[in-house]
Amino acid sequence: MDTILAQNVSPLQAISPGIVLFTATLVLFGSAVTLSFLIGSKPSVVKALSLLLLVILFLFLGMVAIEFSAAATPSYTFGEFASLSEALSTHRWLLFQLPILLTLTSLMTLQVYGERIAERHAVTYRAALIVSIAVSFAALLAIAFESMI
Repeated sequence: MDTILAQNVSPLQAISPGIVLFTATLVLFGSAVTLSFLIGSKPSVVKALSLLLLVILFLFLGMVAIEFSAAATPSYTFGEFASLSEALSTHRWLLFQLPILLTLTSLMTLQVYGERIAERHAVTYRAALIVSIAVSFAALLAIAFESMI
């Protein structure tokens, strides 16, 4: 019975900083999806969405820094599905690149158009922004579900 509960470990030591950043990113992406649907009717949402996407981008960079600094231990070494989870870890990293690139693209689109993205001529850009934020959120959900294996 070699679990965290059986050991004399503080709950704060059991929490991985990468998981905290990932959870915060998921919550903030839920907010970004909601705000992205409001862009067409309320152009004042653009600044809040831009700030939110910038924070999400920094959280992504923080997760990458934690993973490559060896501050986090691999989470796929536990359980009877360790070999399957280890094989999927490469897929998770490939899937993790998608939200980073789409978030950066969405942020650049918002910076270029600003509040003019709510105008009629920017319907295509507004739709691309909504789709990229939704796809990023879906990719993060896929990563979260794959990490449970």
